[in-house]
Amino acid sequence: MFAPRPIRGISVVLAGRAPLTVLILACLAGLGCTDGAANSRFTEGQNETGASSIGRTLADSVRDLSIPRLTPKPVIWLDDWSDVETITPEREAARQLMAIADRLKASEEFAEAEKFYERSMAADPTWGYPPYQLACNYELWNKPELAFPMYAKAVERGFDDFPTALDDDELGRIRDRRDFPATLTEIRNLYIANAATRVGQPIAIPARGQKPATGWPMMLLLHGYGDSNTSYVDNARQWADLGFVSVAVPGSVPLSGGRFQWSRDSTDPTHQDLRAIVQSPLFDGLVNRDKVFVLGFSQGALHAMLVTAEHPDVYAGVVAISPGGPLSERLAEPQLSSSRPAGCVFIHGTQEPHAPYVRTWAAACQAAGWRFESRTHPGRHHFPENWDELRPDVAGFLLK
Repeated sequence: MFAPRPIRGISVVLAGRAPLTVLILACLAGLGCTDGAANSRFTEGQNETGASSIGRTLADSVRDLSIPRLTPKPVIWLDDWSDVETITPEREAARQLMAIADRLKASEEFAEAEKFYERSMAADPTWGYPPYQLACNYELWNKPELAFPMYAKAVERGFDDFPTALDDDELGRIRDRRDFPATLTEIRNLYIANAATRVGQPIAIPARGQKPATGWPMMLLLHGYGDSNTSYVDNARQWADLGFVSVAVPGSVPLSGGRFQWSRDSTDPTHQDLRAIVQSPLFDGLVNRDKVFVLGFSQGALHAMLVTAEHPDVYAGVVAISPGGPLSERLAEPQLSSSRPAGCVFIHGTQEPHAPYVRTWAAACQAAGWRFESRTHPGRHHFPENWDELRPDVAGFLLK
């Protein structure tokens, strides 16, 4: 729903030498990030901006501002799954208008974005996202006198996307307000209260063909930041056609509107969710649990690489397409175990700053006895245009 922010500075990174790793990490850390959201109530006496940073403001607060751990639903076969979300015509119209506004905001066409956000607000006066995004638009437009009242309106409408609000730099000076932690607490409480409508459900596709004597291999698909596992159902079907029981996995941190992210601080929630899928009784007698592979894109690729490195006893290989996002610094020094060598396929666009990490992982895989293969494709942060042609080759490499 929210378009990724443009990745700036890649040409500078590619031209640099000594600070290359630092600059690349800065680029990778921003891959897949989306525009954000926040919410809360204010009183006249709170209408002041503190001189201290948000870090000091939060340090002075005793509120719990951690992202709560929400347990996903159990894995289910695609034929048994149904999307139960009901969208009113007013909400659907507001979504479409806000999608246009978000693209305009990302292109820094702030005046035009304002018009579409206002139309979105009018289409569904009960929804907190359009005023929130308009508040961000005003901050980026350097109109703070309009940003704060719009932020307050978002709160009044019940904005509840806490993970996004917690880290959204587009809130600008609103984040420096002394009452901002209180607004985050309110958003967090709503986020928890609405958890049942947010948590995702892993969707499994049965493999096609003749089942091997030891069971089918399994492919776990991890989407990027701000996306959904439902976007990967077709990809999962294609892996099923190649003889894999495939599962489209929702991110461990639900956002809003059926979108998810993976933890910004740890891969533990990701591993816990994947482990629960692998061990599900649904796959007893069907899956060879010694041949479980993980494929990810963007933030999902980053987590796929890290959980495979950390748990080669569980994951037999990884396909990473344009990894990036928080925790990217851990790509620089992979710690790979030789106790159970895995396979690693690293794919990225030629205009992305990933080449040094390809070399780092190639060396680490060689030292640990892992099999390694890298591929590039023209372009930036997206799947290869010839992915349908590459997929069978990648599958063959993993199953060697």
